[in-house]
Amino acid sequence: MASRRPRDVRDPVLDMVFQAASDDNLPLFKALVMVLDMGRGCPKEAIEGLRVEEAGKLQGFSALHIAATRGSLRVCRYLVEELLIDVDLVDKEGRTPLLFATYHNGGTAEYLLDHGADQDKANNDGISLLHYAAESGNCEMLELFLAKGAYVDPVAAHGTPLHGAAGEGQYGAVKILLDHNADYNKMVNGVTPLMAARDANSTECIKLLVKVQEEPMLKREIVASELISLGSISLKKKDYAVAAKLYSRAMQLDPDDAVLFSDRSLCWLHMGDGRKALLDANKCRKMRPHWPKACRRQGEALMLLKDYEGASERFLDGLKLDPVDTDIEDALREAMKSLKTSRSTKAR
Repeated sequence: MASRRPRDVRDPVLDMVFQAASDDNLPLFKALVMVLDMGRGCPKEAIEGLRVEEAGKLQGFSALHIAATRGSLRVCRYLVEELLIDVDLVDKEGRTPLLFATYHNGGTAEYLLDHGADQDKANNDGISLLHYAAESGNCEMLELFLAKGAYVDPVAAHGTPLHGAAGEGQYGAVKILLDHNADYNKMVNGVTPLMAARDANSTECIKLLVKVQEEPMLKREIVASELISLGSISLKKKDYAVAAKLYSRAMQLDPDDAVLFSDRSLCWLHMGDGRKALLDANKCRKMRPHWPKACRRQGEALMLLKDYEGASERFLDGLKLDPVDTDIEDALREAMKSLKTSRSTKAR
């Protein structure tokens, strides 16, 4: 068995790998990966552990970090889709490829997000991608992360993304964060976002933060409506995980909306989580006991949990409330059929 090729930082092959990733030279990159693999048939292993070792800002960078930073989409696709490289690889400071794609190239950032990159993953100092996008005023990336369900108020040592945007005088970023219900009263180390804006002498940000504090209820209603709309869009696209996140954020603003619990229950159903689906369905039914859809959601969750008797009862409740609902009627018929089959199987 051939010995493993030493991964010396001075090895010109390694330099060529990183240069090919930077140049999006896919044919050369693939050839170099094969050289590193040395015929073992494990190209993922050969490339995944490869890191820039020189001290400096790039220390700990993987090939995916470099490709993402430079907008090398062909190399990114090869690494992620063919070699199945972890999209959340971190460098020595805990920074992911998505972070550098956010800074330097929106196209690769969107690609990584679409392929499972965690937009909430923070670096070793607790600084999230939302912090970076907010402080740099990258409104396009900020909107993208929030539309994907990113948590709007992660706390780092210097505060939340809203603190950072206000402290840098990034009016556009401040407005986007406030539109997504960022906590404008959040105090970190004795400082609120408004205080950060004042320290930065940002008149526009100060006016915006003062105004939003005067209109809290109206703002909550508007933001909740926007989140629900985004959730509905994600649901139609069958992006159930994102839809569930968006509905959860809307619930923080309007915890008494039974429709939100019904819609999130549907998300859990499609994701195969019967327990969560039933919890939301039960809350929905408690809020609106005479709503046929609430009964239907309970029945659907119980079907997923293989409680066919319970499902039949809930569907029957719904049919009593709306005798002409053919969807509930069909669901009841299916539940009773499954119950009969289950009982006959147990009797054998």
